[in-house]
Amino acid sequence: MKRWLEEGEARRFLAGRTEGYLATCDAAGQPYITPLNYVCHDGKIYFHSKLSGRKLDNLMANPRVCFAVSETTKSRFSGERPCACATRYTSVLVFGTTRIVAGIAEKTKLLNVLVAKFAAGQPFNPVCEDEAAGCAVIELSMDQLSGKQNVDDN
Repeated sequence: MKRWLEEGEARRFLAGRTEGYLATCDAAGQPYITPLNYVCHDGKIYFHSKLSGRKLDNLMANPRVCFAVSETTKSRFSGERPCACATRYTSVLVFGTTRIVAGIAEKTKLLNVLVAKFAAGQPFNPVCEDEAAGCAVIELSMDQLSGKQNVDDN
């Protein structure tokens, strides 16, 4: 059974995951997809990057992006009827605008929020300002959010 997710469900699914796919375009319109780790914080999505590279170049040329997360829970294959194959999944798409976080204190704070998500309650050495200076932190403001599922009827 396919169904659209309520906004709250889509936000909870997004917040509960750790890896997504960021779609950007360069100045000439060439699309580029990057898998990355992220964290949802204060209603926005944050991820980090090297200080140079294609992803960052694309974001500077065009801050409009699409971000996707998904989870496949089951696939069903019917050898007798290939069109009867089915996948059970949940997916969320976000359309939005990015900005590169400029302030070192804000970058440090956000990197620690990201690390805390991956530490999952375990102690960790906090990111310091010197370490934060060595990377970029990108904020994604969500303009549009949608999610859907294909689940078993039961």
